[in-house]
Amino acid sequence: MAAKDTNHKPRLAIASQQSLVEIRHSLPFPLPGEAEFPSPPAMANALLRLELSLSAFVADLQEITNIIRSDIGLTAQLLRLAAREIEESPDRVVTISEIVVHVGVEKLRALVAGTMTLPDHFKSHARTTARERLWMHSRLTALVAEELAGESSEVRPEEAHLVGLLSHLGDLPSLLGWTPTGPDAADHHLIGYRMAKAWGFSRTLADVIGGDREVCLTRKSRALLELVTVADIWASRLEFLAARESPAVRAKNPPYGLGRG
Repeated sequence: MAAKDTNHKPRLAIASQQSLVEIRHSLPFPLPGEAEFPSPPAMANALLRLELSLSAFVADLQEITNIIRSDIGLTAQLLRLAAREIEESPDRVVTISEIVVHVGVEKLRALVAGTMTLPDHFKSHARTTARERLWMHSRLTALVAEELAGESSEVRPEEAHLVGLLSHLGDLPSLLGWTPTGPDAADHHLIGYRMAKAWGFSRTLADVIGGDREVCLTRKSRALLELVTVADIWASRLEFLAARESPAVRAKNPPYGLGRG
């Protein structure tokens, strides 16, 4: 894999992004990497549920954590906020629950207000369908990874869930209409690695998203990569079996990744 080459930083043409996502209020604080990659959107229902949870008289931090960790966009946004707010070891994977407690409700509200919505009103649009499949596949991969981590002495379930959810981060540009440039623009692993680095993710998390075992130099990162690779395969198998049992499901939601280059 070419993830070892970190000198080139792709830029993105984002003129089409406003047609893909609803514009919300701008954030009162900057997040890392905005000049290189736009902020990712989140599913509308996840944003709504999170807004309601954050507006409750007593905030349920576990519920807030569960909502965020079910959505790629919200998770990526929270990790960017953590990179801005939390001093951490580059090799440590800080979990969503830890970040939620650290940043507090007010900053979470601001983050939600500044996160764009992934549209769901063009159901017949092929790209929209592919985006929804990515969100569903990522959630399933995360759940499988979390289950597999129960049998591991090196990986915590919450860490496994996080890397499973973000393992296809590099697919977002093509699905959201961003246009990467440069010689490596077609390599979704490398794009994901560079997104993670630009957004301030920990070195371990970025290396695992890059998908290259040669770059994963620590025992933890190698264990996470091996686990999430297996989880991704199992998630695809489960999607395939579900689709095979139902022609309607197969036509509407084929397994994520079929036909990918």
